[in-house]
Amino acid sequence: MRILVIDNVNFTDYPTGGIMNFYRNMLPAFGNDLLLAGITTDGTGEVGEWEKREMNGCQFDFYTMAHITPASKRPLIPERITNCIHIKKHIKRILRRKDFDVILTHAPEVTYFIPKNYLSRTCFILPGIENPLSISRYPWARRLAGVYDRFFLMPKAEKVRWLLAAADLDARKSFSERSKGRIKTSDVTPFPTRFNDLYYKHQDQDKCRKQLGIEDRLNIFVTVGRLGWFKGWKLMVDAFQIYHGTNEDSKLYFIGDGEDEDKIKNYIESCHLEHSVILVGKKDPSEIALYLNAADLFIMGSLVEGWSTTLVEACACGVPCVVTNFSSAKEMVKNGVNGFVVENRDEVTFAEKMSEALKLNRNNVVEYDKRFEKYAIRYLKKDLLEVLDSK
Repeated sequence: MRILVIDNVNFTDYPTGGIMNFYRNMLPAFGNDLLLAGITTDGTGEVGEWEKREMNGCQFDFYTMAHITPASKRPLIPERITNCIHIKKHIKRILRRKDFDVILTHAPEVTYFIPKNYLSRTCFILPGIENPLSISRYPWARRLAGVYDRFFLMPKAEKVRWLLAAADLDARKSFSERSKGRIKTSDVTPFPTRFNDLYYKHQDQDKCRKQLGIEDRLNIFVTVGRLGWFKGWKLMVDAFQIYHGTNEDSKLYFIGDGEDEDKIKNYIESCHLEHSVILVGKKDPSEIALYLNAADLFIMGSLVEGWSTTLVEACACGVPCVVTNFSSAKEMVKNGVNGFVVENRDEVTFAEKMSEALKLNRNNVVEYDKRFEKYAIRYLKKDLLEVLDSK
């Protein structure tokens, strides 16, 4: 089965996030069974043409829709709008290829512009079950969330052949309700996020700390993800400040980049935590795995998530986790076993659970988290093909 993947990504490292991780895992799993249509960030590739492009040691047929200059800050024009322009301009030319069986995308912009006669061959993987405009970086865009659902997202989502989502049952029910019942909960196939077990696996904590130059005496907290307001960075900083007030031998590491980087730095300084809360920036998977294994605790303060990629990766490393109650959190974290799910967005409660989680037996956490092995990328191809062969 040949799969044509169309998305506004470069399929290697931009933009960062769970979608990018999925594609990065998909390339080695499927190899030359994939045709790729996306963007480039290195200035190479002839826009509007199919060419051979090497990624992960494999040659792919690659169609370049645009050359993009990577940026972590909020652009003047929302990327979702520029993405629509690229897709609308190139979709017909991309689909002149006839040597594919399935179209796959995470992008609502792609499904919106796919011609009706191709929807019966389209697999749309919802990048997040929530309305993306409800967590937009642009306040004015959040007011258009209802319009986005009604006229942009749902009309095509209900007509694609395969509709997948990395989300739990409650989140899929909520999506069905937003569609006014046009899409049944059973129409949305759960398809959890995968992790690359070449990197994300349990490693010796002391050795990882030595590699990173982290002192043994410190209690280390790590969070990974985009530096945006909806990731709950303020809640995590506030909770850490409470914990740090009783234990100064502690540090919190933020891994990732994003539009709120300056805001976070300013807030950290206002809290006098600039020596204890460290923004290490964007890291590759091997480095992220080092930080996770060096950590005493992984934390997430997100308002919304799908099936969180970074949480899966943290669990794969066997690190205890304290997270807010977003979609899938309770399916991955069992209170008192491998961490805690905090029901409210209260920094005092979050800090208390951080302290409790530090008392969990790390060996027991590692043993419990072996159940995440089924989400390793070595099973990705088999699992996805089973879904695509099911309808």
